Amino acid sequence: MNTLETTKIAWPPEITVKKHPRARHVKLKASSQHGLELIVPKKFNVKEIPFILEQNRSWIEKQLLHLQNARNAKSENLPDEILFKSISQTWQIDYIYNPCKLRIIPRPHQELVLFGNIDNKAECKKLLITWIKKQAHLHLLTQLQLISQEIQLPYNDAIIRDQRSRWGSCSSEKLISLNYKLLFLPFDLMRNIIIHELCHTIHLNHSEKFWQLVEKFDPNWKTHRRDLRKADPFIPGWLT
Repeated sequence: MNTLETTKIAWPPEITVKKHPRARHVKLKASSQHGLELIVPKKFNVKEIPFILEQNRSWIEKQLLHLQNARNAKSENLPDEILFKSISQTWQIDYIYNPCKLRIIPRPHQELVLFGNIDNKAECKKLLITWIKKQAHLHLLTQLQLISQEIQLPYNDAIIRDQRSRWGSCSSEKLISLNYKLLFLPFDLMRNIIIHELCHTIHLNHSEKFWQLVEKFDPNWKTHRRDLRKADPFIPGWLT
């Protein structure tokens, strides 16, 4: 039986509303990285959301089913390698069955061994994600510190998070959060995100002055911003 016909989508669906100063019309988007998004003008009335969802229900359900099936198909197999494009590292992965507790054993030359009950794919995935987050804490926070010193925009603290719809954020206390999946992006895009968040330590908005500051440190920010909208393929399917 066709999976598309039997799989149910929860209704109303989870949705992220983004107000864009240059938006003139309401726009729906669906992606594996950000889920369902509603791009709206600045003065949009949120009370209209239920009507918009119902009006576009057929399209929304079709898109969400497509994304769900794609995620399921990609997550069936565990990876043979992990590619961190932002730091130019490729880790080869071996799986060795043993009835003992599952664990990761790092080897020289960027090799990992998952040793234990490798038939439990959910536990293998969980263990790999934990390891990736540790790598993100090591490498992304190092990059943040280096870029902060380079462009002379200090911050107070930083954390690594698993953010579903953001690559990063900066609070009014100058606490910077970075998505651990930045490790999978090309270096230029990862650097763009870090510069973006560091500029928020001066302008906690997206004003003209903010973008001028971003451009000072990243002259190609507009190209990078466009590329980030198409960054889904860089993220391994088994992670989504």
